[in-house]
Amino acid sequence: MASNFEEALRLTEAALTDCPDHLWETDLWPDEASTGPTAQGGLHGSAPWFLAYHALFCLDYDLTGEFEPWKPRQPFDENSYAFPNRVFTKAELLGYIDYCRGRVRRTLDLLTEDAATRPLPNAHRDHGTLFGVMVGGIPLHVVEHASQIRQFLTSAGVKVQPMPGDRGYAS
Repeated sequence: MASNFEEALRLTEAALTDCPDHLWETDLWPDEASTGPTAQGGLHGSAPWFLAYHALFCLDYDLTGEFEPWKPRQPFDENSYAFPNRVFTKAELLGYIDYCRGRVRRTLDLLTEDAATRPLPNAHRDHGTLFGVMVGGIPLHVVEHASQIRQFLTSAGVKVQPMPGDRGYAS
């Protein structure tokens, strides 16, 4: 599981690093998810910064499983109902990746069989799912959004880094 998390975070890190400033706030899907305020406050959208924020914020939150109090670290606590109140910078999100690496290590170090088989409490959106099952699926969500950002960048003509783990195989 640790290697799945690391590959997901490396892919996100590469996608953010490769994103030029002029595309940072450009929506991937302007017709379906253009960036703007939500009814509850905060921003929603499909720009690279937002997709990365969303993936990392969910990872950070889900690692608690609602078994303990959770509050996002600064500056990601600047949100309204999990929707960011402002555009986060590349440096902030790259720092969040490093923070999440530590959170993953701590969670996996404490993931006993008993902890993994605990159902998520009703307060969690995936209530009833076993904690270990939910934790095992987190990297998929992170990879999904990192891959979307990479595809957007390549479609815009940006030369992206080889994917983490790429051994130079030709397709």
